[in-house]
Amino acid sequence: TVNESTLEKRLQENSLAPYLYGMEATDIYYPSYLLGSWKASSKTTNIFAPCGYELFPGGKSAYENTVQKEIQGHDVLEYKARFINNYAQDASTVVIADREYNAKEIAKAAMGSFSVVDVGQATPNRFSCLLAPPEGSGGSLIQVDILAIARKFESVSNNEFCCSEVVRQIVSPANKSNPNAPPTSPLSVKEIETISIYNVDNNPEDGTVKEVKCKQRTAMFLVPSQTDPVALKKWQMSRGQPVDVRYYDVTYSKI
Repeated sequence: TVNESTLEKRLQENSLAPYLYGMEATDIYYPSYLLGSWKASSKTTNIFAPCGYELFPGGKSAYENTVQKEIQGHDVLEYKARFINNYAQDASTVVIADREYNAKEIAKAAMGSFSVVDVGQATPNRFSCLLAPPEGSGGSLIQVDILAIARKFESVSNNEFCCSEVVRQIVSPANKSNPNAPPTSPLSVKEIETISIYNVDNNPEDGTVKEVKCKQRTAMFLVPSQTDPVALKKWQMSRGQPVDVRYYDVTYSKI
């Protein structure tokens, strides 16, 4: 247990400085009261473009459309989430997120029920999946690889738990029809830091928590490119600061 969470401070201050923690755990071990299945309801409360509209993905119009849809339009993303028992390295029982299940549910809620075509790998440090484009868009299949590069969690009290992961997200055209095709350049590469602060109003001794509130902050960082001079220039202009920062209020209700 820590008296003051460095992650909570980072979230509250909307820190634009680069993260300073590394891979501090093999996985995130959650409080026992999160064990089981939950209905999650996520709403966006704030969106920032710290480096200006020029570096915000999609520019000013994308920023304004997202604010209008998600904040002014009170858009709520609802999905199911699951936390399961596992064994730590010392053989003790721990609670971890069911990453494959949760990723599929979020993708289904955000993109439609046929979005996840295949999950190639689902481990704490690597998640790979094949996504279909949104229904009716006529787009092509894309390959998404998510690699964990930093992780930290802190138990502040019986009622509060803080955790964060930084991932590198690589989106590429899928070569499913021809596995022997030469590799193609990624469509996008970015790093995303997600800080989550979980709170329960009262943690009953029997562990039957029915609702958990979570404040979440995502910060997207650009990555230098060796093949795209425009992407390289944008990364230089960002000076290590995030270009897209979003805050969410998530409520978990026990199923």
